[in-house]
Amino acid sequence: MINLEPLAARAAQDMVIPTTPKDSLNLINKALMVLAEQGLFAFGLFLNSRKDREDALARQIHAAVSRLLVDASLAATPPNGLAIADYYKALTESRPNEPDAQALQRLILTKQVVETALTYGRYQARSLT
Repeated sequence: MINLEPLAARAAQDMVIPTTPKDSLNLINKALMVLAEQGLFAFGLFLNSRKDREDALARQIHAAVSRLLVDASLAATPPNGLAIADYYKALTESRPNEPDAQALQRLILTKQVVETALTYGRYQARSLT
């Protein structure tokens, strides 16, 4: 059994760029809204679509979330060169020999863990502004 709360807290600290906490807060809020309303794949598409100054923040959020999911044994380490959106799309697909019900449980847990980390990230960024 893995305690997911400290893993989510560590991810929250990692996703906030201390020099730009207000920008981090804005992007985390947007990402959390997309995740809650549209799901993991849309979250990945959203992060992948960020340009200019939001690009570095999106990559920071993705790096923190992907480490969290690996540490929580919910995903494998993303291969180098894999697009952010493709990583989250793969999370939504069933694994080989995985029953559909188990895949759905994993997907729901993954979404909840990411939502928790983003919520903590929001508070982390707000504490630095």
